Amino acid sequence: MLDRRRRDVTVLVLVVTALGALAAFWLSGLAARTFARPIDTLRLGALAVAGGAREPLPAGRPPVEFEPVFDAFRQMAADLGASPDALEAAERRLAAVLRDVASGVVAVDAEGRISLVNPRAVALLPSSAAPGVAADEVLDAPLADRLRRFLAGVVEQEEFDIERRGGVQLHVRLTRLLRGARGAVITLDDLSELARAQRVLAWGEMARQVAHEIKNPLTPMRLGMQHLRRARGDTRVDFDDVLDQNVDRILAEIDRLDEIARAFSRYGMLPEEQEPPGAVDIAAIVADVVRLEQLGAGDVEWLVDGAGSSVMALAREPELREALLNVLENARHAGSRHVRVSVGKGERAVRIVVRDDGHGIAADVLPRIFEPHFSTRTSGSGLGLAISRRLIEGWGGDIEVTSATGEGTAVTIRLVGKAAG
Repeated sequence: MLDRRRRDVTVLVLVVTALGALAAFWLSGLAARTFARPIDTLRLGALAVAGGAREPLPAGRPPVEFEPVFDAFRQMAADLGASPDALEAAERRLAAVLRDVASGVVAVDAEGRISLVNPRAVALLPSSAAPGVAADEVLDAPLADRLRRFLAGVVEQEEFDIERRGGVQLHVRLTRLLRGARGAVITLDDLSELARAQRVLAWGEMARQVAHEIKNPLTPMRLGMQHLRRARGDTRVDFDDVLDQNVDRILAEIDRLDEIARAFSRYGMLPEEQEPPGAVDIAAIVADVVRLEQLGAGDVEWLVDGAGSSVMALAREPELREALLNVLENARHAGSRHVRVSVGKGERAVRIVVRDDGHGIAADVLPRIFEPHFSTRTSGSGLGLAISRRLIEGWGGDIEVTSATGEGTAVTIRLVGKAAG
């Protein structure tokens, strides 16, 4: 009896265990199917987002356990949907800005293909440029070579000038798109157009200065002629005396007009129209010009160093003499008491340095002293230093001025040295 009850209990336990196992298996399948549907919905939603869909999840509420996940997914999809709109708007703004800028702008990717180009760059480049085209196909060979080296290097920015056929000069700036990235932005500026605009402005200012300078002598000439007309009918004055005075004045003003005309003519003369420089004795010219200044009025002490023996350089004697006279006269008019002129010879160059202790030149004025219409004095055409620089540079030399208010001025002229004989 006891054994049979033990067997019944064992069978009951086995049946209950089996039923529990079957129930657990069924429940696990039910749970798997319950969780699989929202997970599959999320998977399909992710694929839809990758395809560009704006509403990747179907309407309706998910299981309670998945509500936070679905809400986060919908927020992510909304953010991703807004990003293309913002990027598109930024691209439109960038395109609008680049369309109107004066510089040419070309963006290239890491493979050297154009990703962006503005209309100005299309006008400056020799071939039609468009996104997707290899930069090598539209850039000049020198520029394409510099771009390849830049993309392969590590420099963040590089600037240089190139000259294209037809005399077009471009200033080029290469800049990396991102730090460490190989893509680059090419900025192109047409220097030839800028130079032409500057020349037009310069010659316009020159024309204004010519008109002003010519007007000054004409006024006393007109007054002199009017005086002669009145004196001719006035028996109370000595007409011959008045005639002599006015003729002298008119002739002086005519000489002044002639000087102005010759000065502007020399300034406007092209280098190829000028005579080539020859070997001249710089020391002898300096000594002679200083002796001439010593004859002038005033208490200026003129000192010369290094002019005791012959020093040869390339120049033209009359024009060098004129340039030196202009520099020394500027020193005199600056209120100098002591002016020292030094001649020095280096390995390849000859230097003439004129130092004075005059009132000097203000810092804001100093950069303008070589401008053709600028002068710190009320008299003169304002062309002295401008002509001197053009002449000296035409000989292969240069002229430099350093000064400060109250500390005097130093003018350094460098000429190409020439062996004697």
